Amino acid sequence: MELDSHPRRPRLARSLSIAALAVAAFVAPLAVASPAAAHSELIATTPEGDMPDQPSVVDVLPDEVSLTFSDDLTPPLPEEQQAGGESTTQIRVFDETCADAGLLIADPGHADTRDCTDYATGEAEVNGPTVSTAVDAAGAPAGEYTVVWQVVYADGHAGSQMFTFSAENEAPAATPAETEEPSPTADPSEGAAQADPSEAPEQADPSDPAELADSGMSTPVILSIVGGVIILAILIFIVAMIVRSRRS
Repeated sequence: MELDSHPRRPRLARSLSIAALAVAAFVAPLAVASPAAAHSELIATTPEGDMPDQPSVVDVLPDEVSLTFSDDLTPPLPEEQQAGGESTTQIRVFDETCADAGLLIADPGHADTRDCTDYATGEAEVNGPTVSTAVDAAGAPAGEYTVVWQVVYADGHAGSQMFTFSAENEAPAATPAETEEPSPTADPSEGAAQADPSEAPEQADPSDPAELADSGMSTPVILSIVGGVIILAILIFIVAMIVRSRRS
C-alpha cells in the first residue's frame, strides 16, 4: 500500500517559514545597528555648546575651539591629496553677522559665506579622539558664535554638525609688538679732551730718575743713563778747564 506524503509538505513549508522569520527577526536589528555603531559620538566641546534650556556663555571668544568624540578620528589627508584642495577635517567659527552659517549643515549648496569672517586659523588638528583649531580672537565682538565642524570617523565615513555659544564681552584687541628703542650712541667728541696743537707733550727729563721710572724703564737702564749723563758732564768740565788753562 503506497503512503501519501503530500500532507507532510504543508507542515514542512510552515516550519521553514517560521524558521526564516525567526532568523530575519534576529539579524535585522544587527544590520540596522552596525552602521550607527561604527561612528563615534560627540561627547564634549570647548567651549560648551548651547543646550535647549541652558545657553552657553563665555567671557570672550577663546583662542581655541576643540571637540572630543567617543573614539579616535581619522587624521586629515595631506594638502596635496585633498580633493578640490579642501580638507575633510574642518572647524569654522562664525559670528552672528554670518546669516548663512547654519546653512552649511542644513543646505550647503545654498550657503553663501563669502562675506563672513571665519575666526578659525590654520588647519584643524586631530589628536586621537579630539579635533581642535586655533582661533584669532583679537577684537572679536560680543554675541553669538556658530561652530561648524566636519570630521572623518575611524571607519572612513565623514560626519558634520554645528553648535553655538555666546561671548559676553568683546575680546581685547591685539597689542602691537613692543620694539626696543636703539640705545643712544656716544658722541666721540663728548668725554674726550680736545688736544690743543699748540701744547706740546711734556718731555721727560732723562736725568730725572723718578721720571724715568715713571716712563716704565727698568732700573739698570735708568742707572746707565744717569751714569752716562754724569760722565758726559765730567768730560765737558775737564775740556772746559783745559781750554781755559791754555788761554791763560
